[in-house]
Amino acid sequence: MIQSLIHARRKFAVLCVLLAALSICTPLHAQLDYDTYDIFQHGINVGVIYVPVRGADPSVYSEYWIMSDRYEYPSEKNPVTTTIKSSTGRHYTSLTDFLTNAPWAEGYHYVTVEAFDRTTRPVPAGTTAE
Repeated sequence: MIQSLIHARRKFAVLCVLLAALSICTPLHAQLDYDTYDIFQHGINVGVIYVPVRGADPSVYSEYWIMSDRYEYPSEKNPVTTTIKSSTGRHYTSLTDFLTNAPWAEGYHYVTVEAFDRTTRPVPAGTTAE
């Protein structure tokens, strides 16, 4: 019995090391995959996000958000929890489809998120790289 416990502990230790190595080696992406997403606050749908398929340069990433007049911007003074879930409603097929057909009313906000994933550090304007 003691021998089987030692064997089980060894398997568990190896599993833990493998999981730790996998978590270190697996690249993390903060971006959402191509699809349509709903934004929830206080259990209420307060917006929609459209993420198009990436273009020829996979390091360029875009998101298009429409937030209703009920959307609350989170801050230190307003620690509202915002949840993003894959949409159970309409899935937009293009940016034109999204901008033409997504809900819009007075008080709504439109936000574009553009990310450029680079492997070199940017140089501020007016300075030279060292």
